[in-house]
Amino acid sequence: MSIYSTFEYFDTLLSHPDSFEIARKDPRYFTRDSKLGLPGLLKFIISRQGYTVANEINHYYSSFELKKSVSKQAIFQAQEKLDYKVFPYINSKLCKHYYQNNDYETFKGYTVVAIDGSVIETPYTEENKKIFGVPIDNEDFALTKTTPRISGFLDICNGIFIDVLIKSYRDSEIPMAYEQMDTVQDILENCKVIFMGDRNYPSTDMFIYYNMKGYRFCYRGKTNFYKKQLKDIERDGWIEVDLDDKWIDRFKIEEVKDYAREHRKFRLRVIKFMKSELRQLKEDEKDEEIIIFTNLDENEWSTKEIILLYGNRWSIETGYDILKNRIEMERVTSEKTELILQELHSQVIVHNLAAMVKRESDKIVNGKIKITKKVGLTITTYGNDKLPAGYLF
Repeated sequence: MSIYSTFEYFDTLLSHPDSFEIARKDPRYFTRDSKLGLPGLLKFIISRQGYTVANEINHYYSSFELKKSVSKQAIFQAQEKLDYKVFPYINSKLCKHYYQNNDYETFKGYTVVAIDGSVIETPYTEENKKIFGVPIDNEDFALTKTTPRISGFLDICNGIFIDVLIKSYRDSEIPMAYEQMDTVQDILENCKVIFMGDRNYPSTDMFIYYNMKGYRFCYRGKTNFYKKQLKDIERDGWIEVDLDDKWIDRFKIEEVKDYAREHRKFRLRVIKFMKSELRQLKEDEKDEEIIIFTNLDENEWSTKEIILLYGNRWSIETGYDILKNRIEMERVTSEKTELILQELHSQVIVHNLAAMVKRESDKIVNGKIKITKKVGLTITTYGNDKLPAGYLF
């Protein structure tokens, strides 16, 4: 399916009754025809680039060659009626449509999804401090900025953020990841999936959870994790972990507790290698041992393939870099929490639409030119402008 079909579907999402239902804070909102309307408001927010509202309005309406503009007050009033949750909803529907209707990159037939967290900066207000939180160890910073925490699931082969959750700085990464799993599973329901993560994520209950759901995983672990069992592994092997009631009681999800009480044991494949096997070390950088925990079968996945697989986990950090520095996700124009969330989540959609365009461009380029070449995911610059309104529509 062509990228045009993806954009046609995206356009229908903006005016779909389900989108209206989620977007309205009150059933009475967005029921009458107006100059802006809900689809126009959603396009306007997605097209914003962090400038003043007046400049954004002029830019947006001139880019679409629309004759009837609206006032700043009309924009603000419409945004106050809008629930930010419509943007994650649109993103999930867009991603599911893309995976069900397009050819996309995989790793040995698997969609490889990396989970990682980050923090961003947003304006300081008492409301934002309460909702987003601030670092308690930096009082000067805490007086000027708040720091929402982001949890993202990124398809590392295609550069698509399958789901992004934005909560308080005080929230921890693993509970946020659990909260996102239902959405991720729904989007990738027909895909073979491998989940990856760094040392902040491995936990026994998460490994059991993946086994219950039939998913594969590949996580880097801390050196003191399963220390007793690991001492007999030199390079690549399996360990068996016994689960007692005290351990199981600390698990976070009831269905995982029930499964663990029934089975009492689970197996893990452990792979040990040096960082220098993954990449060339920087000057004065010390080599260190990396430990991978996985349930990938040795008959399908060699040691070398798993090392190569994990080596691509850094792609999610590149994804955050694109969001923050190229799309300038943090360049919000409002100080109100709800409007900030609207802007942040809308930029995830911009990122994914660009990634989908890039993926389709790669296929065209590689099909016509008999060399391996990738189109860079760079947001085109136009003078001082980052991305012209209407560029993605």
